[in-house]
Amino acid sequence: MDLISFKGIKLFLGSKFPAKKKNGAVPMVNGTPEPWLRKVLRMPGVYLAAFVLILGWLISYLPSKSLPEPEIGDIASGDLVAPFDLTIEDLETTARRRKEAEETVLPVWVLDVNGVLNTEEKVRGFFGAGRDWINTVPAPRRQPSDLAALAAARFGIEPGESELTALVRKGFAPILEDSLLSLLQAVLDQGIILNKNLFSHGEQELGLTLLKNQQERVLRTSDILDLREAQERLAAGAAKLSLPSSDKTLLLGLARSFLSPNITFHRVETEARKQQARNRVETVFHTIKKGKVIIRKGDEASVDTVKQIALINRSLKTKPSWLISFLGSLFLFALLFVSLWYYLKFELRRSLALETFRMMGLTLLIGLLAAKLGLFLGAASPPLQTADVAGSLPPLSFGLPYAMGSLLFAFLYSGPIALTFTILNSLVLGFLFGGQYYIMIYSFIGGLAALYGIKYYRRRTRTTTLRAGLFVLAPINAFVALTIHLIRDTPIGLEVLGAEVGMGFLSGALSGGLAFVLLPIYETVFRLTTQTKLLDLTNSDLPVFRQMAMEAPGSYHHSLVVSTLAEKAAEEIKVNPMLVKAGALYHDIGKVKMPDYYIENTARNPDMHRELSPNISTLVIINHVKEGVDLARKLKLPTALREIIEQHHGTSLVRYFYQKAKETYDPEMQKVGEEDYRYPGPKPQSKEAGLVLLADSVEAASRSLESPSRDGLNKVITEIFSSYIEDGQLDECDFSIRELRTIAASFLSILYAVYHPRVHYPGFEFEIKKDRKPSKSSNAHDRSH
Repeated sequence: MDLISFKGIKLFLGSKFPAKKKNGAVPMVNGTPEPWLRKVLRMPGVYLAAFVLILGWLISYLPSKSLPEPEIGDIASGDLVAPFDLTIEDLETTARRRKEAEETVLPVWVLDVNGVLNTEEKVRGFFGAGRDWINTVPAPRRQPSDLAALAAARFGIEPGESELTALVRKGFAPILEDSLLSLLQAVLDQGIILNKNLFSHGEQELGLTLLKNQQERVLRTSDILDLREAQERLAAGAAKLSLPSSDKTLLLGLARSFLSPNITFHRVETEARKQQARNRVETVFHTIKKGKVIIRKGDEASVDTVKQIALINRSLKTKPSWLISFLGSLFLFALLFVSLWYYLKFELRRSLALETFRMMGLTLLIGLLAAKLGLFLGAASPPLQTADVAGSLPPLSFGLPYAMGSLLFAFLYSGPIALTFTILNSLVLGFLFGGQYYIMIYSFIGGLAALYGIKYYRRRTRTTTLRAGLFVLAPINAFVALTIHLIRDTPIGLEVLGAEVGMGFLSGALSGGLAFVLLPIYETVFRLTTQTKLLDLTNSDLPVFRQMAMEAPGSYHHSLVVSTLAEKAAEEIKVNPMLVKAGALYHDIGKVKMPDYYIENTARNPDMHRELSPNISTLVIINHVKEGVDLARKLKLPTALREIIEQHHGTSLVRYFYQKAKETYDPEMQKVGEEDYRYPGPKPQSKEAGLVLLADSVEAASRSLESPSRDGLNKVITEIFSSYIEDGQLDECDFSIRELRTIAASFLSILYAVYHPRVHYPGFEFEIKKDRKPSKSSNAHDRSH
C-alpha cells in the first residue's frame, strides 16, 4: 500500500463561522413552519404508545361470558358451547377420591414393648423380694399381710393371702417364676386391650395396624385379646404345664395380678397416614375442548351436563378480569419498547433510530397477526390442533411464520439490529403462547438461522429471502421441532411427530415467502436503501442518467470516475459499497438544471461567469446541491441518497470565487467573508457521504494536473485530505486516521491507473504542435473551479 502522510494539519479549530440557526428557531419546511402533524409523527412516544396499546389489546386475555346454568331436567333453549379449551380442577371428584383414600387407612395401635419388659422385671423382682423376705424374717414372725403390703408398695400388685401363703410355703420356687413369665409372655406379645368396645375407629370393619419395635402387622380385632380373653388364654396355657394342679391354680391367680392392657391407639400416626393417603391422590382435572357442545337445544339437562357447566362458570370466575390482564400486558410491552428505543437511539442516528423503531413495531404487529390468523385457520383442522400431554403444543404451533421479521431485518439492516428484533420477537411470541418456553426457543433459533441464511446468500436480490427461508431456515426449524419433541419425551405417535417436523419446513417456507412479498412494500413505505434498490438505481439506462449524459456529459463522466474511486475505497474500509456507488453517481444530478455554468460541461471553453459577480457565481455553483436534492425528491430516491447529495460538499469554501472576490472588491468598501462563499451543508454525517466528498474533490483536482504522475497525484490527494481535515469537514462522519490512509491509497491506485502513460504509437503524430509566436491577446477563460 502506498504511504500517504498528512502534514501541517491544524487540530484546533476556531469558531470563525458560527451556525446560522438560532436557538429556539421554529423548524421550517420550504420556508413555512413545520406542520403540527409532521411534528407529532417525529415523536417516538406516539409510536411507542400505539404499539403498546395494540399489542396489549391483541395478546391480553379476554374472558368469556358465563354460561347459563340450567337445573337438572330443564330443557335447553339453545346450544351451549365451551368458549375455549378449559382444564378445570374437579373439586368434587378430587375430594371424593381423597376421602376414599383416607378411609382405607387402618387405625394405628402401638404395643407397649416397655410394658412387657417391665412386667418381666416386676415378676422377677417380686419373686426375688419374696425369697429375701423368707431369708430375713423368721418363720414365727412371718405374716402374709406383711408380704402383701410389701408387694403393693414395691410392685403395685395385690395377690391374695392364700396365694402368698402358698408361695412362702414353696419358697418362691424359680420354676414357678419361670412358668409365670412364660404364661404372661405368650399373652402380652399378642396384645391386650381393656375392652374391645374401645375399637371405635373402624377397626371392626377394616382391621388395624399394630406397631411393635418399628415393625408393624395388620391384624383383625379378633387377633387382639381383651382382659377376659387374656385370662382365658392364660388358663389354657396353664393347663398345658406339667405342674401339679395346685401350682397351676397358684400361677393363674398370680398372672391375673400382673396382667394389664398393653396396646394404645396412636392418634397422631393414624392422622399422619390419612394425610399421606390424601396427598397421594392427584388432583383430578376435567378437560373441556373449545367448541365442545355441552348441551344441544331441546335436550334435557342431565347431572353431568349441569356439573360441566358449573365447572366452566367456576373457572371463569377465578380468572382475572380483562382489565387486569390488559394492564399487565401494557406494562410489559411498555418496558420492552422503551428499552428498545433507547438501545436504537444509542446505536443509530435519531432519524434512523426512529425509522427502525417504527419498522420493528409494525413488523411485530404483522407477525403477531399472522400467528393469530394461522391459529384461527388451523382450528378447523383437528389433527393439527392435537396437543401432546406434556407440553400442550399442537403441531400447528411449529408451522407459523415466526422468522419472517428476522429475514426482513437481516436483509435490510446490520446484524445487531436484526438480532435485537429476533430477541424481541421471541419474547412476544412466548407471551402469545402463554409463556411457552419451547416456542421462545424455537422462534429464537429460527431467527438466528434466518440471519445466517441472509448472510450466506448475500443481500443482492430479494430472492435471497426465499433461499434463506427454504434452504436454511426450513431444515433448522424441522430439526429444532424434532429436538423439542425428544426433550419433552411425549407419548405420542409417529403421525404427530411427522406433523411437527413438516410444520417446521412449512414455517421456513412461509417466512421466506412473506418476507419476499413484504420487502418491496417496506422499501417503498419506509424509503429504505436496500442492495436490490441500489442495484436498480445504478442502472445507466435510467432517464436521469441518459439526460445527464446528453446535457451535462462532463458532469456525467466525472460522476462515473467518482463512483469508481468511492466504491473501491468503500470496499477497503468495509462500508456499503453499493450505497457509495449510487451516491457518487447521483451527487451532481443538480447540474442538469444549468450545465453550462460548470467548467466540465463547457464547449470550447466559453465563460458563462464573465458577466457575473463572484457572489452571484458562487450562488449558481452552490445551487446545484439544492437542485440535486429537489430532483432526488421528484425521483423518490431513498433518504440515504438524498443525504449524500446534500452533504457531498459539506460546508466547504468555493475557493475560486472567494479568491476572485477578494481580488475584485475594495476591502475598504465591502467586506468579503468566507461564510458567504461556503456551501450550506450540512457536513457529511456518514462515512458514505464523506467518501463521496473526498472522491469528488480529488477527481476534480486531479484534472488540473497537466501531466499527472504518481507524485503529482499523491500531492493532490494529500492536499485535499489535509484541507478538509483542517476545515473540519470530516468531523461528523467518524473516519479514523487508518481509514483515511486506506482511502487515500485506494484513490491513488485508481487515479494512477486512469492517468497512466501509454507507449508511443509509431507513425502517428497525435500531439498538436503549439505556435511558438505569442498570441495577440491572452485567453481569459483558462481557469478551473
